[in-house]
Amino acid sequence: MMKKSRLFPVTVMVMLLCLGLMAINWLILPLPNWAVRSIGLMMLADLPMLVYSRIRFVQNHQ
Repeated sequence: MMKKSRLFPVTVMVMLLCLGLMAINWLILPLPNWAVRSIGLMMLADLPMLVYSRIRFVQNHQ
């Protein structure tokens, strides 16, 4: 598993990438159905890791 100190920035970057791709899908260029579903699955997988890493980040920096 990735070091806990690097987990939070990586999960934030993955979430920002997914949100950016969804914004491109909504505003600029419609993506194929399989791409939108894949991005959604990546977001669903990233959310629990983001919450876990955020809690660890806050606990370690208090």
